[in-house]
Amino acid sequence: MNLLAPSALALSLLAIPLIAMYFLRLRRKKVRVSSLLPWHAVKQSEQLASPFHKFRRHLLLLLQLLVLALLVLALARPWVEASDVPAHSMVLVIDTSASMGATDVEPTRLGHALAEASLLIDDLPAGDEAMIVDAGASVEVVTPFSRDKGALRLGLSKLSVGEAAGDLEAGMRLAMSLARSRPDVEVVVLSDGGPSDLSAVQGGGIPVRYVAQGRSPHNAGIVALDVRRSPLSDLEQQLFVTVTNFGDREGLGTIEVYLDGAKLRVETQSLPPGSAVPLVVDLPPGSSGLLKVVLAWPGDILPADDVAYAVLDEATTSEVLLVGGDALLARILASDPRIEARRVPVAGVTPELLASADAVLVAGDVPDGLEGLNYAVLGPYAGSPVGFGPPEAAPGVIEWNRSHPLLRYTTWNRVVMAESRPVVDRGGLVPVVDGTTGPLVLAGERDGGRVVQLAFDPLRSDLPLRVSWPVFVLNTVGWLTEDREGLGGSGAVATGRPWVQAVGTGVTGTPRIVGPEGTSPEVRLDDGVLRASSLDRVGIYTVTVGSLQSRFAANLLSEGESHVRPRLDLVLGEDGGGPAHQASLLGRRELWRPLGYLALLLLLLEWAAYHRRKVA
Repeated sequence: MNLLAPSALALSLLAIPLIAMYFLRLRRKKVRVSSLLPWHAVKQSEQLASPFHKFRRHLLLLLQLLVLALLVLALARPWVEASDVPAHSMVLVIDTSASMGATDVEPTRLGHALAEASLLIDDLPAGDEAMIVDAGASVEVVTPFSRDKGALRLGLSKLSVGEAAGDLEAGMRLAMSLARSRPDVEVVVLSDGGPSDLSAVQGGGIPVRYVAQGRSPHNAGIVALDVRRSPLSDLEQQLFVTVTNFGDREGLGTIEVYLDGAKLRVETQSLPPGSAVPLVVDLPPGSSGLLKVVLAWPGDILPADDVAYAVLDEATTSEVLLVGGDALLARILASDPRIEARRVPVAGVTPELLASADAVLVAGDVPDGLEGLNYAVLGPYAGSPVGFGPPEAAPGVIEWNRSHPLLRYTTWNRVVMAESRPVVDRGGLVPVVDGTTGPLVLAGERDGGRVVQLAFDPLRSDLPLRVSWPVFVLNTVGWLTEDREGLGGSGAVATGRPWVQAVGTGVTGTPRIVGPEGTSPEVRLDDGVLRASSLDRVGIYTVTVGSLQSRFAANLLSEGESHVRPRLDLVLGEDGGGPAHQASLLGRRELWRPLGYLALLLLLLEWAAYHRRKVA
């Protein structure tokens, strides 16, 4: 048996005055009498009143002591474990996303939330249990249901704020599914609300308490960063940066751009509330290295979105195999210094040539052995990866995907074509140019490689007479080779998301990764594919496999996390989960009620015994 309020046992000292009332010597009044014959009776009465005289057991005293003992024990709240009593449970859902690193409360929003969670654990009655769920970039149970307050505090100590977007919705779904295994349970959410939409989360009748964190919305952050080809020169690049003020007041923000530590540009701009301000920086021709963009904003409360990175790799040469084709195609490929093209007839294609090429352009019958490679078929030729129907004359262009990398800086309106072949089997490819007879240009991935397919013969159209044709050919080579095997191209990922890159099955060894501030995320090599995870810090990551090395950037770039205004409440969906069912865990059965009833019964017996003696 255990006690919830053992300090109440001190009330048992009330037995001392109760006993003293029965053993204190009685003071008798002196009376002059005419005879000493009653002396012996008086003396006997005084001996009975003496505390040093052996006394007879007194029924009233015994009953009163029992009543006092039962009342004191009931106030101490004894309890025992019982399988038929539901356990009292609490699920703590703690948001560790980037916005919880805001400094509008001391030390941060997450630090304040952990302090409040620690108080909730301290106030947890003996025998009750709690669970801790991390609702950050990766949702997980930090500490399962436990009555050990030490284990729960240890779970809190493992939580730290990340620099990635969180998933409060997934955290709430996990918490609700686990809470349904307990009948008497409460879910406590410690968060600033975040951008998650919780309307799809079903409460199922489980009480949810939201403990809001944070006070201020004053923050500006970098929400977009991209490196693209310059529209003036295909060999030059530009840096695009977008900064947004999420606060309520206007202020001057300073944006600094660095390349390998050297300052390229400093821009000071007024940032109106709720407005996005773009910045375009021309990069030096042939530049490579690490790009770093830093935002300085007075009173900014979130450091994670004030810096962003990009990796500029050195220009590499792409090996392109041209199968068939005409002299114009060969001259287009030769005009780009980043391309080394080799032209062979269909009969001259060998497995060795295909294996050595980064991309294959086919302008005739499609050779065998292209499965899993990056290739483009520039016409509806035999062996194409898609199926065609009978030719139809004079198709027209309806629409094209202007945002697709294949079609950048190209126009397709009023292109005259002699005929095209309707596509009857797309083979998993997606149309990027649509015509009156169906898709005219398709693109996508097949068997791990990128594929481009034309449904018309460009030599039977006026497209080669347009500027868009050489641009389209070079765009095609660029798109096919930008993620080629090896550790050359790196790119960037969002923090909290995995980085994946194919390196080929010939690459072996144990991969290693080093992140910002010496962090060591998880990385593994499976079947020629590198996968790095737990990228929860903004910065540059370096992956090494044998003698190969690659660098990539991880950035927050999240409007939802940069919008740090805390929610006043959380709105869940309609209850649909049903009532919680009986837990198999032993619960706590308190005994103060039966003890109180027994004390009342003994008090009635004492009252009856007292009045019976008085009548007698």
